[in-house]
Amino acid sequence: MQSTNLLIIFLTGLTTGGLTCLALQGGLLTSVITKQEEKLLDPLITSSKKKLKHTQSVISSGVERSHSTNLTPILSFLSAKLVTHTLLGFMLGFLGQNLTLSPITRGWLQIFIGIYLFGVAGNLLDLHPFFRYFIITPPKFLMRLIKNESKSKSTFAPALLGAMTIFIPCATTQAMEVIAIGTGNPLFAAAIMFSFVLGTSPTFLIFGFLLNQGSHWFRKYFPAVAATAMFGMSIFSINGGSGLIGSPYTLQNFWGAATANSSPREANTAVLGDKVQTVTINVANSGYSPTNITLKKGVPAIITLVTNNVQSCSRAFSIPALNIQKLLPETGETIVEFTPDKIGPLAFSCSMGMYTGRFNIIN
Repeated sequence: MQSTNLLIIFLTGLTTGGLTCLALQGGLLTSVITKQEEKLLDPLITSSKKKLKHTQSVISSGVERSHSTNLTPILSFLSAKLVTHTLLGFMLGFLGQNLTLSPITRGWLQIFIGIYLFGVAGNLLDLHPFFRYFIITPPKFLMRLIKNESKSKSTFAPALLGAMTIFIPCATTQAMEVIAIGTGNPLFAAAIMFSFVLGTSPTFLIFGFLLNQGSHWFRKYFPAVAATAMFGMSIFSINGGSGLIGSPYTLQNFWGAATANSSPREANTAVLGDKVQTVTINVANSGYSPTNITLKKGVPAIITLVTNNVQSCSRAFSIPALNIQKLLPETGETIVEFTPDKIGPLAFSCSMGMYTGRFNIIN
């Protein structure tokens, strides 16, 4: 896992990670901007009781200046988020020295995250009162602390909110956390989380800038945009989790079944024998080939996984039902051995459930 490219991790944060994290955590940043605006307006509103007309003009110009110049709360929010996630990475790497989550456990975790994202999106769109139960509310003592800090000019309140983002990670952040655990190295795991969160920061800065400019259309339509992104990530997360737990009910399998008659049949590279059976699977950034392989029950199987400059999550190969996990080199060959003991499908997938395949076990 130490060969994981930190530049790739950074680019993941800059693209997919930035958008998915913003969809889930944008509300916290919005509260940062709103609280800071209220702090700027409160003394002006008080003085308006003495000189209303003059104060209204001051408020107008003051708000315009604050929108264009006050980036302190945004930077405080992002700095705290970067620090806490780096520390989280260190702890995950330390945990990974003694603990590794099974593919099935990660799969159920992804499904849970997907359901949670769906609920948050439903709440954003106000689809039904039921969805309000999906909103995570911080402990009362933290809320009191934030409320007290927001009445001062301290940057502590935005920093506290930024730190709290570790409790509501998006699906992409979850994937980075799994990679961090897999390193079994606290320092390298911290570097992974630092690179990823640093990559997400420009998206949050742009979002904060638009809020600071008082773009009413942006504030009006952001909930719909965020909800749409979360619905998409919900489907993505549940589908990936289904692949990780070995379920045949994934979008990839549905698509494969729908296009089976219109696409050429995939070659099966398994060489069946009575004493041993061998299989070669080519691993690419876009998945595995072949994805449908026949094996005999009760005959030891030798699986050769071939990689060539692979840097996607397909490197993290797993057979969930057998609790087999292998981190493949970027380039090289890796051997996986097992003996099929049950007739029927046996799924394999990457660490995120994005790329899947199956062994068909026969007598």
